[in-house]
Amino acid sequence: MPDRFSEILSFIKIAESGSLSEAARRLGLSLAATSRRLSQLETRLGVALVRRNSRNLTLTEEGAVFYERAGQALADMDHAESAVMRAATEAAGVLRVVTTVSVGRSRLAPMLQHYAMLHPEVTIHVETAAQLGNIVETGHDIAICFDPPADSALTMKRLADNPRVICASPAYIARRGEPRRIMDLTMHDTIAVESGQQDAWRMIDLAGVRPRRTLRTNDGEVARLWALDGAGVVIKSLWDVAEDLRAGRLQQVMKTIVLPSSPIVALYVARQGETAKVRSCVDFLARCLRQERGETIAVSGQTSPAPQRAFS
Repeated sequence: MPDRFSEILSFIKIAESGSLSEAARRLGLSLAATSRRLSQLETRLGVALVRRNSRNLTLTEEGAVFYERAGQALADMDHAESAVMRAATEAAGVLRVVTTVSVGRSRLAPMLQHYAMLHPEVTIHVETAAQLGNIVETGHDIAICFDPPADSALTMKRLADNPRVICASPAYIARRGEPRRIMDLTMHDTIAVESGQQDAWRMIDLAGVRPRRTLRTNDGEVARLWALDGAGVVIKSLWDVAEDLRAGRLQQVMKTIVLPSSPIVALYVARQGETAKVRSCVDFLARCLRQERGETIAVSGQTSPAPQRAFS
């Protein structure tokens, strides 16, 4: 027995063509099968939908009402399917992005503004947060972050690597001297960002060095402000301190020490990544971040001779 949708579709074709044989041709069915679907629909509804004679076929009053409403419902279904199918090929709709405060304000905001200009059918909604939550529960399409959680069930795309540098203020260096080797850190005050630099400090610890952790924080901006105020030596993302290095507010030390980069990643639900708006935005951010990474390194003069000790 045909399903309700098949019965209704057959009736719509019959009403539009005014003929059972023509409707059967359009549906790719036999005349008997088409007539049977119409009879089953009329039996289920309990009313006659068409008047049949030897020459033509016309709608009853009930048939005309049913044709108008059922036809509109089918048209709405077609529009809904088309809209969803376009989402896989055309970037459109609302794109909800969440990121950490510092990354969102300083890096992603102008990039997302540029993306919106290139894709006028997309509305960008950006939220910043101290810590990223579960984007499935919060309804975000993409999360952008440093150092993603190891146990995330979301799809992750690495957008770029953000180099880390060791730096201090000129005032601190003038007062305490410039550390040149890893061992020198045992004689210096250090500032540790606990939330995202455990791997970098762990590599230094594994080298047999136990720097004095004078100040600790889970806020990267607080660590930067402490370093600017001359409180100690800090490990920072190059993007976070590039302007400070260029302006001379901070000075890179131990340039030959290579620390693990901090990856910038996009997190999203696997199926969401198949939509054009998510896919195109993630690819766009990857291109922008990689280009900016190269420009930041070049402008900041971070090239150096062969590293004294490389951490990977």
